[in-house]
Amino acid sequence: MAETLTIHLVNKAGDLSGRFDASHLATAAAKLKAWTETIILSVPAFGTVAVRTDSKQGDVKARDLVCYLLTSAADSIVAQRATEDLTLGVSGSTMMGAADKAVVSEVYLRQIVQGGDPRGNATTNREQLVAGCILHELIHNISDATTPIVTDVHKVKGGVICRELDGNPLTGPEAPNEVDNKVAATALTRRVTGVKQHAGAMPA
Repeated sequence: MAETLTIHLVNKAGDLSGRFDASHLATAAAKLKAWTETIILSVPAFGTVAVRTDSKQGDVKARDLVCYLLTSAADSIVAQRATEDLTLGVSGSTMMGAADKAVVSEVYLRQIVQGGDPRGNATTNREQLVAGCILHELIHNISDATTPIVTDVHKVKGGVICRELDGNPLTGPEAPNEVDNKVAATALTRRVTGVKQHAGAMPA
């Protein structure tokens, strides 16, 4: 029987002084859900998608995905768990912890929504841009954060969400295309038992 692919969005950033409040988050979650529903059309294991913003640690199952929404890279969970020097992404990062072999995906809302400026105005199409950045990190999560690597997300040709982002960041109107969907679907199909997610920074 096909199962539900559940994506847990853990908002640890608050509402950025109203620039990304609960309604904006709900819109971004709905956009992410719609995109992921298209992805799983070619993944036999999954029949439906759920995107949750109220999850606790014990809610995360074997094939679920988790993404943390942080205020900025200064709050990085990836950096806290790293055992060596690393360079975080501008808008988000995904990396496996050396100790527990669990993957952390995180996005930095102030950078995405306000260009990194605490007093900055909100980006146009902020909800879709946040959803795109989350999807980018989650495709890293299932594609190249653990071995064996299924696909190097930053070497994909013709993708929108899957591409080298340095100097070429995602923009609000962009949405995943067929290339992105195939990369994500291939990874979800090959990761038969899922990818262990770091749930330790979620509410207990």
